[in-house]
Amino acid sequence: MYTKSKSRRLASFLLVVVFMFSSSSVQAFEGDAKNGKKLFKQNCASCHKLDKKLVGPALTGVTDKYSEEWLLQWIRNNAELRASGDEDAIDIFEEYNGSVMSSFTMLSNQDIFDILTYTVEGDQKPVLADVVGGAVVVAEAKDYSNQITIGLGLLLFVMVMLLARMKNTLRLVQGEETVSILDEAGWFWGRLIKNKRIVTLATVLVTIVFLNQLYALMMGVGQEQNYQPEQPIAFSHALHAGENEIDCNYCHSSARHSKHSGIPSANVCMNCHMYVDGSEITDDAGALKYDGDNSPEIAKIYAAIGWDVEERGYIEDYEQQPIKWVRIHNLPDLAYFNHSQHVNAAELECQECHGPVETMEEVYQYSPLTMGWCINCHRETEVQFEQNGYYQDFHAELTEEYHGEKITAEKIGGIECGKCHY
Repeated sequence: MYTKSKSRRLASFLLVVVFMFSSSSVQAFEGDAKNGKKLFKQNCASCHKLDKKLVGPALTGVTDKYSEEWLLQWIRNNAELRASGDEDAIDIFEEYNGSVMSSFTMLSNQDIFDILTYTVEGDQKPVLADVVGGAVVVAEAKDYSNQITIGLGLLLFVMVMLLARMKNTLRLVQGEETVSILDEAGWFWGRLIKNKRIVTLATVLVTIVFLNQLYALMMGVGQEQNYQPEQPIAFSHALHAGENEIDCNYCHSSARHSKHSGIPSANVCMNCHMYVDGSEITDDAGALKYDGDNSPEIAKIYAAIGWDVEERGYIEDYEQQPIKWVRIHNLPDLAYFNHSQHVNAAELECQECHGPVETMEEVYQYSPLTMGWCINCHRETEVQFEQNGYYQDFHAELTEEYHGEKITAEKIGGIECGKCHY
């Protein structure tokens, strides 16, 4: 027979056991949301979103619906879980038309808990950028130093003119003769103006400077270095080629086998943006630029090609519209340039001519692309013979002719007029 003290001790013990189990279950999902977000982007984002269906179901609330043990088994090897006859696993498989989820055996329990914690906490959203009329307005620090310098210069000039006018007014009041500002500058300027030799020398110098500037202006006709037009879509090479390390030839695939590098079609964009709709794009400070179903820029691709974001499919009988990109690099018709020859035979990197595109938010013409610039490149660039089938039969002949000298493009006819003009 239990006494009152024994009943109290039993009740206390049960409370402790309940607390321990509840604490352990809560602790199981207390992971690192920051690391979970990183792991989510690496392993889950191509098929899942937090707030809506993608290829797989939305993951918000998944920890409330399923147990810890079930989630660990599902994420590690869902095929094995289905084979065991688990009804929940079979239902999900059938609901998503037999889409097979990858197994993540390489993830530790803590990695999975971090991901699950991220699905619970979501993104800690900072202050959003202002949106005006559907367009994102991002505050930028502008450099007003030139305007300030010009403004101060004008202000100083006005002050000098006012002081000179006030001085002449005082002279008139006192009955004295007024003088010009040039006269007040002193005898030095007067002597210079009266000296014919100095005037002649100054005229010659001014003429030389003028003709030099005129020559530079004429030689610059047709040159578009640093040309950076506004494009219909704000495509960031820094994000795609830099941060995401996408190979240039993935989008500009014709550079390998064609004269032109080519402008990628919207279908190439959709290889990724069928799943990546830009709902979570942040700036360098971590502030969200866009917070919605998709970014305004990616929405332009969808509008051009006819992609339904909600249904995740192409719209039937949709009249597609071409994206009107503005050409940046353009050679005159009298010059012949072949991308495939430079990419394959010369084994040049894109950056040799186009500059560090992986750092450019908006692409601009990095090189002058003049004839002199091309000739200098051919004079300095050594031909790549090693493991290059293009020059396999040519290598021995050139090596014998030049006796181990550096063989540049110039020495294989790289500066002959007919190579580029015919």
